Amino acid sequence: MTIALSPRTQKLLEEQMEKGGFSTPDEALHTALQALAELRGEAIEDLDEPTRAALDRAFEQSARGEGRAWADVRAELAAKYLSGDK
Repeated sequence: MTIALSPRTQKLLEEQMEKGGFSTPDEALHTALQALAELRGEAIEDLDEPTRAALDRAFEQSARGEGRAWADVRAELAAKYLSGDK
């Protein structure tokens, strides 16, 4: 398969190869496509019933305002696990 890249995409690929330490464009593209697949994740419909039920409960809790801001959770976890206080 031959892939033609626009100059803009070519520049981005070259920058990412330098930053990420990739030795070939194929290696960089492979990593990018794997990350995209992980980001997209599994469709909720493909998950098992207990996992779907847990997600439904979580969505309901969030809709009721019972969630916590990610910044707060991240700060709490960082203080607990990254500061040496365990």
